[in-house]
Amino acid sequence: MLAYALVIGSALLHASWNALVKRTRDPAASVHTVVATAGALTAIAAAGEYAVTGRGGSGTALGLAAIAGVLEAGYFHALGRALTLGPLGPVYTISRGGAALLVWPASMLAFGERLTPLGAGGSALIVLGLAASTSVATVPGRAVRYAVTCAGFIAGYNITYKFALESGTSPILVFAVSMAVATALGATLGGRAYRTAFATNLREAPWATLGAGAICAAGFVLLMYGLARGGAAYVFTLRNTSVLFATALAFLLGERPSHRALVGVGLVFAGAVALGASR
Repeated sequence: MLAYALVIGSALLHASWNALVKRTRDPAASVHTVVATAGALTAIAAAGEYAVTGRGGSGTALGLAAIAGVLEAGYFHALGRALTLGPLGPVYTISRGGAALLVWPASMLAFGERLTPLGAGGSALIVLGLAASTSVATVPGRAVRYAVTCAGFIAGYNITYKFALESGTSPILVFAVSMAVATALGATLGGRAYRTAFATNLREAPWATLGAGAICAAGFVLLMYGLARGGAAYVFTLRNTSVLFATALAFLLGERPSHRALVGVGLVFAGAVALGASR
C-alpha cells in the first residue's frame, strides 16, 4: 500500500505542475525552466542524501538514468508544444492514455509482470476512462500529434527508470541525473531561442518557477520511490489517476469538461480503486 500512496501523491503533484505551466504566457518555455529548477532541487537533495547515508548508484543505473534523461527531454519538448497548441485536459489524457497502452506489454515482456483479474479490470477501467475523457475531434491536429509523441516518450522513460532502479540505486539520484541530461540536451538542441526564452521566463516569474519546480521535483521523486517498490505497469497505470486532478485543475483554469469527460474521470477513479485493492 505504500507504493499506492506514493503514486497517488505523485499523480496529484504531476497534474499540479502541468496546470501551473498551462497558466503561463509561454508554456513551451515554462516547461523547460520548471524542469531545470526541479533538476537543481533534486541534485541538492541527492547530495544531501549521499552525505547522510552514503547511498549512491551503480554505473549501469546512472547510464540508464542518462538515457531516461534523453527521453525526458523529448517528452518535455513535446509537452510544451502540445500545451501551447491545445487545452490541458485533452492533451493530458491523450498523452497518459496512449502511454498506458504501451507500458503494460513492455513491462510484461521486460519484467515478467503479471496481471491479476482485479488488476486487469482496474487497468482496463483506467484506459477506458482516459479514452472517454477526451474528444480528439475538438483538439487541434498538431496538439494531438504532439500529445501522441508525448505518450511514446512517457512509456520509454518509465521502463528505463524501472531498469535503473532494479539495482537499488537511490531514486533521488536517478532522477537528478535524468534531469541534468534533459536540461543540458534542451539547452544544446534548442539553440539561442531556447536560451532566450529560458532566461526570460526565469526573469519574469522567478518565484512561480521555483514553486512549480519544487512541485515537479516532489512529484517525480515520489514516482521514483513508487517504481522502486512496485511494478512499472502497475505504477504507471495508477499514476494516470492524475487525470482526476488534471480535470479539476482544468476546470479552475476555465475549461469546462463535457459529460463524456466526467464519465471518463469516474471510470479512472473506479480503476484506481480496483488497482489499489489488487495489491
